[in-house]
Amino acid sequence: MKIHSDCRPCLMRQVRRTALAAGADEDLIHSIEKAAARGLESAWDEDESPPVISTGLYRTVERMSGCDDPYLPQKITYTREALKLLPVIETLVENSRDPFDAAVRISIAGNVIDFGTGNQDGKFNLAAVMEEYLHKPIFHDDIPKLKESVLMARRILFLGDNAGETVFDRPLLSILPEGKVTYAAKGGAIINDATVADARLAGIHRYAELVSTGARTPGTIRKMCSRDFQKLFSEADLIISKGQGNFETLTEEKPDGRMFMLFIVKCDVAAEYLGGSVGDMVAMRW
Repeated sequence: MKIHSDCRPCLMRQVRRTALAAGADEDLIHSIEKAAARGLESAWDEDESPPVISTGLYRTVERMSGCDDPYLPQKITYTREALKLLPVIETLVENSRDPFDAAVRISIAGNVIDFGTGNQDGKFNLAAVMEEYLHKPIFHDDIPKLKESVLMARRILFLGDNAGETVFDRPLLSILPEGKVTYAAKGGAIINDATVADARLAGIHRYAELVSTGARTPGTIRKMCSRDFQKLFSEADLIISKGQGNFETLTEEKPDGRMFMLFIVKCDVAAEYLGGSVGDMVAMRW
């Protein structure tokens, strides 16, 4: 998905939120915003996706604030809160008429935990969200096709998204074929995206081989990832991609039917691209 002029104010809001999370005072925030605005103008390229452009802005916040993981406390908090809900969620999935469908829905619902887009302050009731999204219609529903692909897959690559959200991937991971799944987390802190350490805290390593993308970027920008990860990506015959950031970057890849995008639509630009609405649940084959 290409960047749009409407992305400009959103990116600058993200800069301010991240600077606040990093502990910057108003004077420093003002300086960061000025530097980020200059960087945004310099980097702007309408042939790139929003995560490609925003990566440099987050680096500016990090460099000027001296904080390389501003959302660490929130990441830990939401992971722990999600883990408390896990037994209830697992029971919901087990007792549903279609456990695979329910597990995918729970995984998508976890995508609400996102400080990079949509949710402004990180305050919401996780239990209520899970209940709502378990029964909400899916705008683009390729879950049956995903189920078929899982049955045929030999190598499954699961691209994680946000810390805390990772916990809600566990019911789906538990259904996927044992020994065939590799779960990729970020190579370092970026917004509240899950790093390998964050994913381990969520218990992901119990269900899949846990690896790093080798990159510190929103989404999955393949040219910035490690050679090892790029090899895994190329060799996987099924890729389950979580979150809008991955959607934004990976829809720049030529569709080959291997990828399934699971996320909640967070902004008007993505909604227009899809022909849907903000808040829609998406399970789209690409």
